[in-house]
Amino acid sequence: MNQTYSQARQLKDKSFDGQFLFAVKTTGIFCRPSCPSPIAKEDNVIYFEQVYEALEQGFRPCHRCRPDLVLEPISTQVPGAFRVQKALDKIHEGYLNYHSIQELAQSVFVSERQLRKLFVKHLGVAPIKIAKYHKALFAKKLVVFSRQSLTEIAFASGFNSIRQFNSVFKEIFGDSPSAIRATLLENRSAEGSVLLLKYDPSFHFKSVLSFLRPRAIKGVEQVTEEAYYRTFHTEEACGFLKITDCRAQSALQLQIQTDDIRCYMMIYNQVRKLFDLDMDFSKVTRRFKEDALLKKGLEKGQVPRLPVAFNAFEFVVRAIIGQQVSVKAASTLAARLVEKADLKTDGHFPDGLRYFFPPPEVLLDLELEGMGLSQSKQLTIQEVSKAVVMKKLQLTANQSFEAFYQAFSSIKGIGDWTINYVAMRALGMKDCFPASDLGIIKALTQILGQKPHLKEIQQLAEQWHPYRAYAALCLWNQYNPKN
Repeated sequence: MNQTYSQARQLKDKSFDGQFLFAVKTTGIFCRPSCPSPIAKEDNVIYFEQVYEALEQGFRPCHRCRPDLVLEPISTQVPGAFRVQKALDKIHEGYLNYHSIQELAQSVFVSERQLRKLFVKHLGVAPIKIAKYHKALFAKKLVVFSRQSLTEIAFASGFNSIRQFNSVFKEIFGDSPSAIRATLLENRSAEGSVLLLKYDPSFHFKSVLSFLRPRAIKGVEQVTEEAYYRTFHTEEACGFLKITDCRAQSALQLQIQTDDIRCYMMIYNQVRKLFDLDMDFSKVTRRFKEDALLKKGLEKGQVPRLPVAFNAFEFVVRAIIGQQVSVKAASTLAARLVEKADLKTDGHFPDGLRYFFPPPEVLLDLELEGMGLSQSKQLTIQEVSKAVVMKKLQLTANQSFEAFYQAFSSIKGIGDWTINYVAMRALGMKDCFPASDLGIIKALTQILGQKPHLKEIQQLAEQWHPYRAYAALCLWNQYNPKN
């Protein structure tokens, strides 16, 4: 592996950015592969797969390539360490902004001591230190890319006090937050609540908006030609967000209005998934461009993004409603459900954002008659809500597809199509493929000249492993480019 990394580093290969980092022992600095700095001798270089490893060994981020600002934590799957992976994902999502390390351990069913041993064994860094580094890295993004006060940034990043924030920040980055902000004044947005989410040159904001627009739930979401809006309501916070494009800075602008700024980390993470900003598309695009069945489904020569739903439960309900009906009809029915639940926002929300989507606890007791939903769909929605409340169904990506399939398929009314579609769009599992989908069948019928059998479709899809979800998007584009 080091030979591959060494070659990529010496070639300054940008396609490896996000796959590894390297540090130079003589300078004490770590960089991403494409860093424009002079090429260091191999004997002086150490390679890392996570930014936390570099920080733990005392290296500081490069001021030229800024690996701490332009790269997100690498979501490496930890072999044989499911609990470590699940806990790591929770840290990235801001779980520790509201909970303790002990609660984190309990959430993955181990003791605090055992969780520490697992983290040190598999990652080389204790969870408390990873949490510290992650808070500091997120805080630095806010220092550089927003005009929020340093006090707001401290608490939005999960620090318990300004003193703790300043101390940790200076320990890791070698300078105070105010000093770094002063030197990077020109990079900050003019609006106080704006966060910048960097993207690669292949990203097309309006392509994702065109996918989201017909699927938006009226009252909860709003999609215009230039922006995406939605409400959110969690156990800890509620509010709304607005996302626009800032092409000049190769970044999305995220504005958040909330009653608890500690939710910023979670919102930031969910928006990155919604716009599929962390996928390395170089390999899959090269592969699909040569595929006769998929190449016509590319968008401007690029593989379509996979928008992972902001609210997984919301999407599950939407998918059930959408069984055997059009996208437009599903959106209409979902809006009726939201209106009936009547979880209204207050007067500070923009026009068009009138409701929060009801959580499973509310849907369990909600009368669904008279909305146009069949009796079987009403029952399925209530059974799914019950399974989520009882924790029999986990709507998270840190589980195997097989485990998710088994849990979800045990609910009456849930079939193969719904399971694969939810795994794709709600959980972000990138190797799922809804082979029985009507759009996929019709697209392949047009391409092949005859209607394929289900087994033929499944066999065809094997060649697109491990990117079958993206193959499904390409086929959908060919059958109906607008949807």
